[in-house]
Amino acid sequence: MSALNCPNCGAALPPSAAKADIAVCDFCGTSFRLPKTLTPEPDMGDLLLGTDFSKKVMPGWEMVNEDKLTFHKGPPAELRGKFSPQVNSYYVLKSSGFLDNFDASATIRFFEGEREWIRAGFFFRHSAEGGYGIMVSVQSSYTFGYVAKDEKGELIFYKIMPWATHSALRSGNKEFNRLRVICNGSNFRIYLNGILATSFQDERFKMGKFYLAAEPSDKSSMEVGFSDLQVREVPR
Repeated sequence: MSALNCPNCGAALPPSAAKADIAVCDFCGTSFRLPKTLTPEPDMGDLLLGTDFSKKVMPGWEMVNEDKLTFHKGPPAELRGKFSPQVNSYYVLKSSGFLDNFDASATIRFFEGEREWIRAGFFFRHSAEGGYGIMVSVQSSYTFGYVAKDEKGELIFYKIMPWATHSALRSGNKEFNRLRVICNGSNFRIYLNGILATSFQDERFKMGKFYLAAEPSDKSSMEVGFSDLQVREVPR
């Protein structure tokens, strides 16, 4: 992991950013004075689990659909996936253990796929009984909700908030978007490129695994990249 991270959105900053007293984050545009020790700022907790995707071996993480994934040195180093059309999401990476309260963030960018359909994001506190999910699209929109069993016992995604555009998201292929989710008990906060987009409360699921996921839908294939994945202590 990089030694220097933006205190607003958590994105890794290049070593050149440490040569000046003031740094500007390339992802969210925040300007901030560099700390003397390069330790996490007060609004970000200590790193619990993460990967910069520079190596295939990632302790604490398990690849899913490995035959569809490739590693790219970058910069930034990325885990990319190419996925064919299907109705449900593809899992890309999952945590080996269960998580309850955490502050998770990753950078997402799209490379190929029909603009109307492709999306990617997180599933979290996720288990065989369900969990939560948030997706961002190439159209600068996002949605979040929960996964639960229907009458047939199949897991279905139920939207808490329908798809909505947000001015903080960058639209189009090859654009970087930083997604951050803070889970603290029944309280949730969602940040898009360092900007607080939504906060909500829900008590359905207490703990589960964390997943990176991509969804091409049944109409379009897609290619998506993930970089700088971090899971931190909930901010104090």
